[in-house]
Amino acid sequence: MDFNQREQLLQALFENAPLGISIADSAGRFVEVNQAFLDMLGYTREAALALSILDVTHPDDRAETRRLGEEVGQGKTSSYRQEKRFVTREGESIWAMVRVTVLRDAAGTVRYWLGIMENIMERRQAEKERQQMAVQVQQAQKMEAIGTLAGGIAHDFNNLLMAIQGNISLLLLNKEPHHRDTTYLKNIETAVQRASELTRQIVGFARGGKYEARITDLNQVLAKTADMFGRSKKEITVHTHLQRGLWAVEADQSQIEQVLLGMFVNAWQAMPDGGELRLTTTNAVVEPQDSQKPPDAPAGRYACIAIVDTGVGMDAGVQARIFEPFFTTKATSQATGMGLSSAFGIIKNHRGFISVQSQPGRGSIFRIYLPAAGEEAPLSPPGPTRRHASKAVRTILLVEDEGIVAEIGSQMLERLGYRVLVAKSGAEAMSLHEQHQAEIDLVILDMIMPGMGGGVVFDRLHALSPETPVLLSSGYSLNGQALDILKRGCRGFIQKPFNIEQLQQKIREILSGD
Repeated sequence: MDFNQREQLLQALFENAPLGISIADSAGRFVEVNQAFLDMLGYTREAALALSILDVTHPDDRAETRRLGEEVGQGKTSSYRQEKRFVTREGESIWAMVRVTVLRDAAGTVRYWLGIMENIMERRQAEKERQQMAVQVQQAQKMEAIGTLAGGIAHDFNNLLMAIQGNISLLLLNKEPHHRDTTYLKNIETAVQRASELTRQIVGFARGGKYEARITDLNQVLAKTADMFGRSKKEITVHTHLQRGLWAVEADQSQIEQVLLGMFVNAWQAMPDGGELRLTTTNAVVEPQDSQKPPDAPAGRYACIAIVDTGVGMDAGVQARIFEPFFTTKATSQATGMGLSSAFGIIKNHRGFISVQSQPGRGSIFRIYLPAAGEEAPLSPPGPTRRHASKAVRTILLVEDEGIVAEIGSQMLERLGYRVLVAKSGAEAMSLHEQHQAEIDLVILDMIMPGMGGGVVFDRLHALSPETPVLLSSGYSLNGQALDILKRGCRGFIQKPFNIEQLQQKIREILSGD
């Protein structure tokens, strides 16, 4: 191979190399670039040869490029590698791995810089997606752990509240309306109700509830809730855009209303001087690779509600924590920090998810995704005809493992005129049922019990005596267990703490066949 052939071969290799190659003089100005370099950055050859290495380097990466170049120029090293951003002719940034070495003359002076550039945008994007996925998984695990803790606290706290509320109910039965103690008892009862509301929010975060799920039109729920909110917050302009043919969802309507009202109030608080609230519904098909989708949320068809405000917005640090219970940016007197965390738990319990986009000073966008219903929700089976409709005194089997709650529950039922059998475990409930099956008109069953849980007890009782109605009672429903039991034929649900009037009303509804 003669000199000309060799030169032609090297020139062909230079021009056709799959990697970007550039040669710059000692001052860093390009004297030669190949076609791959031009294709990556979008320059013509003439335009590129008028630029320097720093001209095509992103401003944020220039200092590091200078430092590495100085080390090579001083002879500390003969070459360097750098992952950095290059600026294209259109002003966009691309990530590339560049390997730079120097060509020196006989005296050791730098004459040329040789750079080989590999586009790593795809790898960087893949790494970014992996990092986002890891953060989402970590966040999901953290929220799951907090939810488990919150649920346990809610269960125990509601049992305590039940004992307080039960005793208050019994004391009030003996008091005339104008008795001096009545006001104090009513004050305690109000405090119990407020504490109960807080635990209800905790239960929502802990993914309990969803007791009355049915096929639901989110357009109707959103319109109703927005109208209710708009009448009370005149300083906020509410715009509503509802998609025709919005996919129906299977949901507990009261809980979805709770979520929407909570998020509307959150938006209102972010607009202290007034503003606009835009509410939109759309059908959405969520793909597996959708960046907004949490790792544990299935891809598929969703009905989406977008809540857009013109408020103060949030930075990334606040966004990362807004769904944590008791986290709030407001004054302690203004909020408990349970609104968004409760919304998070309720929507997750409906197999949906919430996404958020926000920037300080530019408002926020919350999107609620609920899975589209595949078919009509099954109707609850009609209640069986009671065998003991003519009995003067009804017998109730109360199944409750907490001693203090069982005691006060028994006293409340007796004051209402019922004969009461008390079982403090699933096994004891089965034994009493076997002994008194013909006498029992109603079973009030606690759902969360050690050993034989409420679901197992219900299934066994229902198999032995399907005509005996069961009223489920609990302060916490783990992962929708209450809903599952109701679908299997349980006749009703009452959430702790409840007062004697609420208990009486629920029992009358069930025993009357209403």
